[in-house]
Amino acid sequence: QPRRQPPVPDYLVGNSGGGGGTNCYTSLCRLLDKDPESGVDNSHQLCQAFGKLFRCGMMDNQRQRFYREAIACVPPGAFIVILGLGSILPALQVARRQAPGRAVLLELSSRLAGLATELVKANKLSLPVVAMPQGLDNEEVVHQVLVPHLPADATHVVVLTEMFASDLLSSGLVPASLAAHAAVKAIAPRAQIQHLPKTVELMATPTEIRTERLGAFDVRNFNAFRHSSSNDKADFWWWSVRLDNQPNTKVALLGPPQTLCGFDFDRSSQITLDEVRRSVQLKISERGRCNAVAMWWTARFGDLEYSTRPRLADGPNSEDDRREHDRSEWKQAVHYLAGETSVFVGDVLEVLVSMTPRFTVRMMQQSPCSVEAPLWVKAPLAAKCSATLPILPYHFLMLTDVHRLQVYADALREAVRQQRKRLGRRVRVLDAGAGLGLLGMTAAMEGADVWLCEAVPLMRQMCREVLGANAKEIAEKEGLVQLLPPMMSTRLQVGEDVPHKFDIVVSEVLDLWGLGEGVIPTMRHAHKKLLEDGGVMIPSRLVVFAQPLELQLWGQAERDNKVDLSPMGSLFKCKFSPMRINQLAHRMLSDEPCPVMEIDFRNVPSQPPDGAPNLENVQLCIRMGGKPALRARMSTVPITTSGMLCGYGVWWAADLGNGHAISSAPSSPQRSWKQLMRWVDPPRFVSEGEEVQVLSCYNENQVNVEDVHVPKAMVDQYQEQVSQQLHQQQGTPLPQQGKPTREEPSPAGTRRGSQPQQKKKQVREVGSDAAVAAALTAAGDALHSGAAAGAAAATTGAAAW
Repeated sequence: QPRRQPPVPDYLVGNSGGGGGTNCYTSLCRLLDKDPESGVDNSHQLCQAFGKLFRCGMMDNQRQRFYREAIACVPPGAFIVILGLGSILPALQVARRQAPGRAVLLELSSRLAGLATELVKANKLSLPVVAMPQGLDNEEVVHQVLVPHLPADATHVVVLTEMFASDLLSSGLVPASLAAHAAVKAIAPRAQIQHLPKTVELMATPTEIRTERLGAFDVRNFNAFRHSSSNDKADFWWWSVRLDNQPNTKVALLGPPQTLCGFDFDRSSQITLDEVRRSVQLKISERGRCNAVAMWWTARFGDLEYSTRPRLADGPNSEDDRREHDRSEWKQAVHYLAGETSVFVGDVLEVLVSMTPRFTVRMMQQSPCSVEAPLWVKAPLAAKCSATLPILPYHFLMLTDVHRLQVYADALREAVRQQRKRLGRRVRVLDAGAGLGLLGMTAAMEGADVWLCEAVPLMRQMCREVLGANAKEIAEKEGLVQLLPPMMSTRLQVGEDVPHKFDIVVSEVLDLWGLGEGVIPTMRHAHKKLLEDGGVMIPSRLVVFAQPLELQLWGQAERDNKVDLSPMGSLFKCKFSPMRINQLAHRMLSDEPCPVMEIDFRNVPSQPPDGAPNLENVQLCIRMGGKPALRARMSTVPITTSGMLCGYGVWWAADLGNGHAISSAPSSPQRSWKQLMRWVDPPRFVSEGEEVQVLSCYNENQVNVEDVHVPKAMVDQYQEQVSQQLHQQQGTPLPQQGKPTREEPSPAGTRRGSQPQQKKKQVREVGSDAAVAAALTAAGDALHSGAAAGAAAATTGAAAW
């Protein structure tokens, strides 16, 4: 059959599906500058994306060391053109080093240009910043912008950029460097133009990335989801994968790395942006099943080098002593091929490579595949997602999470045994939201009669394949498994879809927020319609925890580089940020996390009517998204360590029964869920012995946690009002301000002095609670400011109340 040819690059149109499907950085910048009145508010997600981008760039010690040492090598009299804000620190180093008028920063995003200006001012430096929404690759515009800043008689110009991406190209590194080079040459024809980095090189090697078993089950069929056969685009895109961090997954580099392309920017006039297609022969030096091509790149400046090469490439016997935080920020770009190929030492794998410097690199295997992706494995056909894998990449992360499956399996086995002993018959189990069916098969291995319910047709088909691969072992244990048609478990009806009610209903539809994948409607329907009397639900309840902590994203970078990054917080404000808290420097301000909300799946409250009180012990209605929350609670957290309250770490724990629990806490070894950071804006200092108030609430698909800070002036004012009411009721005159009563002060420990102390304490407690209630009443429906991040958020602080 004739070989398929790669499609025409679609970078002029743009595509947000999959790695390499679009110029990622350019698209983010355009979204960042988009008018918020256009009707689509992406500010929360963009703040998270850029916040992570800057944070990871600053934490990349290898990257910062490369630029720090390279900038130090630049001659003092050189003029420096900076393309893009990058990771901020190199730009500030240039501003500190260069004399006024000897550098300029060009930025694609107007908002990022504003941030750069504020950072320069905060650090009392001088560096002109120019926003270029027309694009850094527009030579004519770059020329116009540089004319007022670059002297025509300049003799040495350095073009500095950090516009990298996992595949090296898709953030516009090459066209931006070429446009700047041409503009500088036109303005200062006698100048020596030097680029930082000077050269970049993209490497590729045949790779095997496969999962064979998860727990006791054979899941090799699942590797078909690393490929696609749906459309002409689906085989040509890469995904970011950190090859060094794939537990429970076989990752092997099957051949020596080979150069795909390289650029010497000091010779920019000889570089073209045309697409280049060529056949590449990848040599095989290790036996395996090749299903991907891994790519990484190296940037050089003189003797300095910065590379995204994985440690895996150094070999098993290498003496690599790089510490964990010295690894590159960038992951490797992995091109999954159209199938798997058995390869042996001495073989050659032929791939057709399309390289477009303005766009990205795409590949297609030309050698015959041993096993091609099944025809039913189809990537989404929607225009927005037409260049993706069949499933979202977090499914592959879950395949590396052995702990999560083990905890669920232990709880489920024990529940099946207990129910069998109680009932004296085969236990009936429903796995709601079965995915691959691993939980249901775990119950079947205990001899249970299992029903698998999965709503996504593609995932259900894969569940069928995995079930077939493990059918022999299940039959040996006398288990029974029925696979229901693709449907939501909330649509199941006893007598129509299933013959009987179930003794156990298990579900693992838990996400970062706990409720975002529909565990409440799933378990509510199961308890009401599908569960036998005395049946078991796994999980049976969910507890949400919050712990005050001091965590400053930019604090370490500020201390290490002696810079002021305070403008970062003012521009990129997020209400919630997903993160692994233990990967960042932090300090907990309380000894233990506080359980701020408990959700009993056996007794989920129904939707309260509008205006009905739903806050525990207070006659108030807390709303989320325009409707009353199912339940709300105020919690008091004692501060045991003085510090700056930057926010609350939020996570959950699910009760699986019989002492088993799965948690998303920072201390948990699971890999599937991060924690949430609920930021306090602005941060405030709290002292040991102080108490902070936390308002938590939830609806069917989200949880909200709020810091309720009542200013002392408001508390004092309310205490005075309460005192006046008490005296009016008792008919006693109010004490004059500034004059102590006859009972104050009294010696400590005497009976006479203890009474006013008790009364004062009572008034403080009543006043504080009432002030909080008044604050909540005044806040009204401001608790929910949009579901852009999948969570509600309140307006806090004295001005809001």
